[in-house]
This record gives sequence, C-alpha cells and structure tokens, in this order.
Amino acid sequence: VQCLLVGLNISIRIYSALYMIIADCDETFNYWEPLNLLFRRFGKQTWEYSPEFALRDYVYLFIYYIVGSLPYHYSYYQFYAIRVLALCGFTSYTEISLFNNIKQHIGSRVASWFLLFTSIAPGMSHAGVALLPSSFAMQCNTLAISYGISAFSGDGIADFVIAILLFVTGGLIGWPFALALGLTFGLYTLFNIKLWKDGKMLIIIGGCASGTALILAVVGVVNSYLYCKYLLVPLNIVLYNVFGGEGEGPEIFGVEPFSYYILNLLLNFNVVFPLAYAGSLMNPFLYSKSKLSFVVASMPLLIWSFIFFGQPHKEERFLYPIYPLICLNAALLTSKLFSIHSQIFGKVVQSPNYIRRVWSAFVQGGFALAIITVSILRIINLVENYSAPLVVFSSVAGLPQGNDIQNVCIGREWYHYPNSFFLPDNYRLRFVKSGFNGLLPGDFNEEFSTLREQTAFVPQHMNNKNQFEEDKVVTLETCDYYVDNTEPVAEGELQLVSKDNGIIKANLGWDILKCHKLLRPDGHHDGIGRFIYIPMSLRSIVRYNVEYMEFCVLKRKNGMV
Repeated sequence: VQCLLVGLNISIRIYSALYMIIADCDETFNYWEPLNLLFRRFGKQTWEYSPEFALRDYVYLFIYYIVGSLPYHYSYYQFYAIRVLALCGFTSYTEISLFNNIKQHIGSRVASWFLLFTSIAPGMSHAGVALLPSSFAMQCNTLAISYGISAFSGDGIADFVIAILLFVTGGLIGWPFALALGLTFGLYTLFNIKLWKDGKMLIIIGGCASGTALILAVVGVVNSYLYCKYLLVPLNIVLYNVFGGEGEGPEIFGVEPFSYYILNLLLNFNVVFPLAYAGSLMNPFLYSKSKLSFVVASMPLLIWSFIFFGQPHKEERFLYPIYPLICLNAALLTSKLFSIHSQIFGKVVQSPNYIRRVWSAFVQGGFALAIITVSILRIINLVENYSAPLVVFSSVAGLPQGNDIQNVCIGREWYHYPNSFFLPDNYRLRFVKSGFNGLLPGDFNEEFSTLREQTAFVPQHMNNKNQFEEDKVVTLETCDYYVDNTEPVAEGELQLVSKDNGIIKANLGWDILKCHKLLRPDGHHDGIGRFIYIPMSLRSIVRYNVEYMEFCVLKRKNGMV
C-alpha cells in the first residue's frame, strides 16, 4: 500500500507540473518574470523590484536559475523543466521524507494517511508547483517537521540544528513570516533541560547561529549587489507589511471576510480541513507522545491560523506554509479514530478477528476512496476550467522568431498572463488600457549590458500605493498580437473578439490564432461543475451546467493598422 501511495504522490505531482494552472498573478509578475530576466534579459518589472522599495529577493530566484540553465529548444520548456524538477520534484521529496520519518517514529498508519492526504489535496496540487516564497516556506517547513520528529525521538544534535535551520531558510530566503512556524520547536529546543545537562545545547546554538549568519550573509550580499544598495530584503518585507504608512501595506490590494479562508480550505482539503483543526486540539490528548504532536503539529497550525485569519488582506498563498501541518494533524486524528472504531466494533460485535479486520479495511478503504474521488475531481476541474492561458500561450511560444520586436498586447485579461517564458526571444508583453485602475508592471530596462545595471536601475513612475500610471500602457496601434476573451467589454475597453451563436469572430483586421475555453467568472453555473469535474458519462445524472467564454490570441493582418 505504501509503495502505491508513493507512486500516487509522484504521479499527481508530475501531472500538476505539466497541467496545473498558475493560480496567482503575483507568481507570474513577481517571480516568473524576473526569473525570465535572469535567463533572457527581459521581463516585466513590478514596483517591488524597484531599488526604491526592494521587497523581493533574488537569492530565491537563483535556486531555480540553476535548474533552468540546461539548453532547451523553446523557452517555455524551461518553465516546465523548473516545474517538474525544482518545484514539484522538491515538493514530492519533502512529502516522502516526512512520510518516512512519521512511519519510523510515530507509526505506519499515520504515515500512510499523511501521504494520502498530502498527495491528493487540491491545495497541494497548486501550492507544490507554485513559484512563490510561501511555497518554498511550505517545502522547508515540511522538511523541518521531518527532522523535528527525528529530533524528538533521538535527541540527536544534527536533527535539532537541521530542523531549526530549515525553518530559518524558509523564512529568510522564502517568506519571513514563516519563521513563526518554527517558534514552538525553537522554544522546546531552548528549554529542553536534557540537552542542557548533556552539554549539547551550546553546540546546537552554535550551529544554528552559524547557519543563520551564513544565510543572512548570502541574502544580504546578493541582494545588495543587485539592487546596488545595502539592504536586507526580509526586513524590508516585514517593515512594509507591518509598519507601512497610510495608503500603503497589503490592505490596498483588497480585504476579505473571515469566511474566505474557511471556504478556501474546504475547497482545497474538503473533509481533511475539519479533521486537521479538530486534530490540532485533540491529538495531544490522544497520543502517548503528546509533547511531539503539540510542538511539531498542533501549535504551529494554531499559531499561524490565529495570525492570518484575523488579517484584513487574505490570499490563498498565505496559507501554503501550513498545508503539510493540515495533512499531518488530520492524519494523526484519522488514524486514532479508526483505531478506536476498530476497538469498539470488536467489543460490540463478537466475531472472529478476520471479520473485524475485513470490516475495518472496508470502512477505511471506503473513506479513503471517497476523499480520493472528490479531491482528484477537484484537481481535474481546476485544469478543465482555468488552463486556457497556458494552452493559448503555448501556441504563442511556437511563433517564428525574428529580429524585429513583436508586441503581444493584453488588456482586461492581464492577470491571466502566464509569463514571458511563453514568448519567443523577440516578443514582448505590452498592456493596453482596460478597466483596471491599479498599478501595472513596467519593464526591466533592456538598454543596459549587464544584469546588475538592469536590476539596480530605478524606473520612473513606480509607487507602493497601487496607483495607476499611464506610462505602463500602450495604444492598440502598436500591437502585433492581442489577447482577450469573448465576453462583452465594459465602457472604454477594447473588444476584438466575440462569440455569436457559438461562432468565434475577430474584428476586421485581425485573425484568430488560438482559442480555448475559460470559465466565465460571472456566468450562471447551475450544479457543482464549477467546483469539481464530472465525467461526460455522468452529466446526464449530475447537474453540470457550466458557462464558458473563449480566451483567445489574435494576430494583426499584414498591413492593417
């Protein structure tokens, strides 16, 4: 069974690497675009990468630059190679590593439930493939938990040091707020009397201090060199998000109610979500190793939830670091509940042992099958309904290259742009004015001959208040290609493609290169088709009325302006 679970994990991660959507435009513009700059010396630049603000870490990007440096025929092959090897590959490694340590130190049943939950969770299918610091923090947190479990069981110096440094790495190279996840383990280590008595504590403190100093030095030196000013990016991030002035800070990008995270976690984990939070409260009382479950699993989940559920600005990616904790807490509780069920069944029903084993296997198998079915259908649903940008821009990636710059323009669909890895070398993304009135990304300056000159250049008309700047958009006359959907436009917006009686039509002077269906955000969706995929053979039984629009890329006809 465990070999099958490992195979399931690897299979779903590969599927996610090849087909999973980019769920957040922040991933595109703050990470894939500057990574494209490292490879190909062009890309969109957000205000966070302006040296004036310096809120993004280049060290994080260089990790993936190493993997993508192999030769590829098309640039978007680099995108998929990084996804398969460095993103999903590393995620799978951390999950299997934690699975093995749970099996060794807690129990094989808990380990099996953990690997099942984390493998099939829709949330893990996109968190594990996302080029985001919060995903990197999640991966580091998973490994830290793995070493933390070993440290609890053996009191080995190396396990304590590695676990703490993994928390530090996830915070300083990934997302600084993720340091909160290591708080309980760090305090447990510091106040572990046995470690003080054995004389191990000074070695642990020395190892952690040396490792942290090295990480800080790398982060400080690399970013100071590229921004051409002395700075520490993690500190800048904390200062902006916590101590930002009026009209600054994360709230300017929108606020959501408390229910946002509840609904989000239900979609991403279904029944595993309530099991996890119930387990975080109950597990310390159900297990003999109560201190382990409290320090490693329960408290970090509760601390993180307390911090982020109360924040006005909410993003799905803010919860990525606790995804492995959700699966671990749920696995601990699920294993214990089925154990209790088996004991009660054995006392109530006087039957041979093999009958009890068969019944227990039937109940657990049915539970697992139900979760697997719902979760897999949700994962397929995400690809089915939202993969249009990746599909359409794959056709752009295969367009012929030349010496002249070709402008690929996008208006209201700007946030669906996957990234510049899908553009040939002489193609550039341009924004056309739409109904969006916030600050759009600019471009890294291509006039400079060195990377440092590009990253250190302070662009004009950037602000940290999400205020629109006119110089970030171009006129339609400069566009060689245009990306849009077939929905009616708002007043003042451009519409070059429409759909009439099922027929897709382009405006005069434009040809349709590629279209693919995309879920209508404001469509009338009757049934559960918006949330889980229903196979065609069952749609006559299960209501699946979902409305789609077409996401298209158009090419200007020769000589037409």
